Amino acid sequence: MGALGHVSLVIRRADVAEIRPLRHAVLRPGQPDEDSVYAGDDTAVHVGAWDGEALVGCATVFADPWSGSPAATGGDWQEVPAEPAAWRLRGMAVDPGRQGDGVGARVLTVVVDVAREAGAPLMWANARSAVLGFYLGSGWLVAGPEFITPDTGLPHIPVVLPLG
Repeated sequence: MGALGHVSLVIRRADVAEIRPLRHAVLRPGQPDEDSVYAGDDTAVHVGAWDGEALVGCATVFADPWSGSPAATGGDWQEVPAEPAAWRLRGMAVDPGRQGDGVGARVLTVVVDVAREAGAPLMWANARSAVLGFYLGSGWLVAGPEFITPDTGLPHIPVVLPLG
């Protein structure tokens, strides 16, 4: 069903226990539950999107310095200098049946606002290569080369969003 059919979508701050099941189902299927526990979950800001009683999207943000981009010699990315006051986005997940429905964009808007309100000048994430277009369409910039994460074995690309 299209986004217009989901008028009850509510996006709000959440408890990590509320969002972890969706995070695990979408980002770590078939892996142990503890693989969906992130260092810093206790102090991070978690956001969830609910359609009625069903959690359909989530994300986690927290203060985490950006170490800077590698030199872009021959690379197709922006060189972004280190930023100690940056915030990191992790655990961005949308129920597969709702992907492409606008849920992710709405969750992303809320977590960007959270980081901006906290005074972060920059946000960063390691985006799955398969969804890079989502981030680029939301104004994020590629800030380094593609790499494989050891926890998922999937290709990721570092992305940044200047908040100034």
